[in-house]
Amino acid sequence: MSAGSGSFRERMLAGAPIVLDGGLGTALMAKGLPRGMPPEAWNLERGDVVTAVHRAYVDAGSEAVHANTFGANPIRLAAFGLERECEKINRVAVGLARAAMPRFVVGDVGPTGEYLPPVGKGDLARWREAFARQATALADAGADALHIETMTDLREARTALEVLLGEVPGIPVLVSMTFERKKRGCFTIMGDPLVGSLRTLVSDGAAAVGANCSITSLEMSTLMDEALRAVEAPLVAQPNAGTPEVGSDGALQYRQSPDDFAADMAALAERGVRLVGGCCGTDDRFIAALCGRLRAGVGA
Repeated sequence: MSAGSGSFRERMLAGAPIVLDGGLGTALMAKGLPRGMPPEAWNLERGDVVTAVHRAYVDAGSEAVHANTFGANPIRLAAFGLERECEKINRVAVGLARAAMPRFVVGDVGPTGEYLPPVGKGDLARWREAFARQATALADAGADALHIETMTDLREARTALEVLLGEVPGIPVLVSMTFERKKRGCFTIMGDPLVGSLRTLVSDGAAAVGANCSITSLEMSTLMDEALRAVEAPLVAQPNAGTPEVGSDGALQYRQSPDDFAADMAALAERGVRLVGGCCGTDDRFIAALCGRLRAGVGA
């Protein structure tokens, strides 16, 4: 825990909403991360750049930043020959984030990239071992909280949550899933419904629940309104910077303006969402615009 910061859990439950950071992976790509290279490799190779991105978010107003560990579980790292570096990559990532001087550092825990049968060949026992290795490393490095995010399968989200709560008791664990709006409501691609999923995760012990990635800030506003009416827990909202488009070079581009993003997210904070930030395509300009809105009032 950062010196003098107090408890992340206490801060989450009191005072103004917590402003998180934006899209770390897309920010690193903008700094030259080669296509196809895992962002986590830069923890060991280009730590100065990783810290610079964190610092840009902190300077913009982020109170909590995510360590560069979204894909730092051993299953995902194995695809790049980095499985044995799992603990080192996670420990170094927390230090790089801490060097940017945020109030809180959040250990980022993404999905394994596998699916359970009959869709895929994922194995729950293997997943538990992977999540345990990552969680222990993040906790040992001093993360103030852990955030399981971009989950599309409630079973994987629940497995990760169970492991993290068991391996590192006392550290608050947030869980965000990624939803799409269908005619019947909001669901993950695996068919898990918004309200039912978030309520289940709260019952399982999540300190906060919510949604990230996939959708725009306007779509997130509709989704969060539904969650605010039905879920009794702090909510997390981190949408993308608009709908991605494929550029002439084949790379994804995000067209939303920081001001439009900020207006939607500040309004959500006013309505009761406790943790607000961005995902893919949102850089420090988006966080600065959001903080400006929050300081001046939503109608500014």
